[in-house]
Amino acid sequence: MDVPELVRSLLAGDLLAARQWVSDAQRAKVRWEALERPDGLSEREMSVAAGIVELLASRSGSTPPPWTRTIGAVRELLILDPGLEQMPRSFARARSAGPESLRKRNLIALPDFLDVA
Repeated sequence: MDVPELVRSLLAGDLLAARQWVSDAQRAKVRWEALERPDGLSEREMSVAAGIVELLASRSGSTPPPWTRTIGAVRELLILDPGLEQMPRSFARARSAGPESLRKRNLIALPDFLDVA
């Protein structure tokens, strides 16, 4: 699975492509614990990659790959769900109850972000 493709879709606000990527990963039965660290990503992109990979691993009942533990937060809040900041209650919920793997990296999304089950 091409994690940089997923990251770039998310940063471009293309959630349809991101959800398709997640569906494809589920069908492929990705072994999250064995997923290699992506190359060629900026610090910001790596934070997104680590947060999303941890989230997807957790949802599948797997352990995230070791490289995710070494990736820190983005400097400024990054909203992964376009338009979320324009919905005050949803934004507040995302900040307080969004996925922990994202929140600890200053990435904001609702609890069911990219849940395609």
